[in-house]
Amino acid sequence: MKKYGIILAAGKGKRFGNLKQFFFINDYPLFIYSVKAFENSLCDGIFVVTLKEKKREVWKWIKKLSFRKVKKVITGGKERFHSVMKALRFLPSRGYVAIHDASRPLITSNFINQGFRLVEKYKAVILGIKSEDTLKTVFNHQVIATLDRRYIYRIQTPQFFEIKILKKAYQLAKKEKWEGTDDSFFLEKAGFRVYLFEGDKRNLKITTKEDLELIKNLL
Repeated sequence: MKKYGIILAAGKGKRFGNLKQFFFINDYPLFIYSVKAFENSLCDGIFVVTLKEKKREVWKWIKKLSFRKVKKVITGGKERFHSVMKALRFLPSRGYVAIHDASRPLITSNFINQGFRLVEKYKAVILGIKSEDTLKTVFNHQVIATLDRRYIYRIQTPQFFEIKILKKAYQLAKKEKWEGTDDSFFLEKAGFRVYLFEGDKRNLKITTKEDLELIKNLL
């Protein structure tokens, strides 16, 4: 079955203070590094979700760099959930999809290929890094609980799913008005099993401008 990639580049960058996915590093806007990784992977088709006013700019870069796998540039929704929903409309009911945040520009084609191989067997796969820190639940400055870090992982994107079950989970999430910060949450809520495998420590997420300094020399 065919494999697809959804790259989310429609965020407003509230914590970053700007549109981080269009911040230039080494002469390229940040989102391009994710598109390039998918272009050189086992992915058959790529869908880029971005802001309405940035669609022309995205297409300009795609054509300039001769990316052949990008099928469509889609206007994003109000929140991440809505952006994914809009992209899923363009995917067939059969196949696999990897959903990736453009704020992780260090993603590699090998990482993507690993995920696609795993999802063919497990249907819903996420990758993450085991937490090295002690994590606590806190309310009003008071510690409520200390979590056992042996079972805590920092989850990365892309996340990989069989399209059929992802669409079912999103339809249910819309109906029940669930709110979550990643795609696998909706599958968990819908009763599907989600499997986790070891991620890549280099697959860092850019949240603030300070984070850019950490990756400039890695791109």
